[in-house]
Amino acid sequence: MQQSTPEEVDWSALRADFPTTEKFCYLNLANKAILPTLVEKSMQSWMHDIYEHAGDSAFSMGEIEKTRAAVADTFGAPPECIALIKNTSEGINIVAQGFPWKDGDNVVISEFEHENNTFPWRHLAKRGIEIRIAPPGDDGRVTVDQYRDLVDAHTRILAVGWVVYGNGYRSDLRELSAFCHDKGVKLMVDGIQAVGILNERLDDVGADIIIAGGHKAQFSLAGAGIMYATTEVIQMLTPPYAAKYSFDTLDRTIDAPALADDAHRFEYGNPNFAGLWVQRRSAEYIKQIGLDNIDARVEALTSYLIECADKHQVRVRTPRPWSQRGGIVSLDLGGHAGKAVKALHDQGVIVAEKDGHLRTSMHFYNNEEDIDQFFSALQAL
Repeated sequence: MQQSTPEEVDWSALRADFPTTEKFCYLNLANKAILPTLVEKSMQSWMHDIYEHAGDSAFSMGEIEKTRAAVADTFGAPPECIALIKNTSEGINIVAQGFPWKDGDNVVISEFEHENNTFPWRHLAKRGIEIRIAPPGDDGRVTVDQYRDLVDAHTRILAVGWVVYGNGYRSDLRELSAFCHDKGVKLMVDGIQAVGILNERLDDVGADIIIAGGHKAQFSLAGAGIMYATTEVIQMLTPPYAAKYSFDTLDRTIDAPALADDAHRFEYGNPNFAGLWVQRRSAEYIKQIGLDNIDARVEALTSYLIECADKHQVRVRTPRPWSQRGGIVSLDLGGHAGKAVKALHDQGVIVAEKDGHLRTSMHFYNNEEDIDQFFSALQAL
């Protein structure tokens, strides 16, 4: 997607943008991101506009459109196909509740999906929509082969995590897209563990919908996220709620106003002005560094972690090829990882326990010393 010169990136200087790294060995991006100082500065500038200019810019819808343009430019999509939403779960619910379901329809997901890509679909069971769940293969992957027997003529949506939150497996979206579109199925992607790390345009991986909260790899605030949808899907979805900004007019005297033709239809009242102010600047920050550089940096760091795990004889659950993973590496400690995660936390090493296993997750602000510190602390337990 983006192309720049890796030698131009001073990773140590960028790490200094993240004060949390001075106090913690933070390997838990997949939960929440530690934020760069530009976020604090952005929030201060937003408040400054309120104090000094009565919010002329802080509460400007024109500024919201600048955020839409910045996000679209950084992550690769036409601005009209980007809705500025609160989070992943809101976006998935927009799809689940707004899709033109028919009696007998089904949606297919996998056992690997996060709660927020599971419960919105289960909620449809009350409307007679069948939820089919694919088990992973013995190799810890969920590929087309796992979905093939579940998808039939009544399947309307296949919903997958781009990078799954547990073992870190990266779905092959292009392969899944070809499979889905051959069957007349829409491919919806939970992209929160991928957007901001992987050097892929949102509009170039074959997905019909990609949804990602902004509070992880995008360095935005909770409550500010994005939803990409193709023009066809935008027209197909009826938003479950609508207000001032959902229509193609602001004339409230019109009896039956038409929904906006673009992704604005999924937005309604006052947006998260402060969150979107930050999100614009965070997207510009990522753009300046370059997604190609970030992608390569995270690949190198996670590869080093895997090498260290092998050296210390800790079993790696995450697929090894970079094309099959992202910033998450899951480790099998031979038992439930809960106690180890707490003990590491007490030493300032922040990781997570997911599905009983220890999960590490990284962004470009991490370095090899973080990984060495993690394994030194782990081996000392």
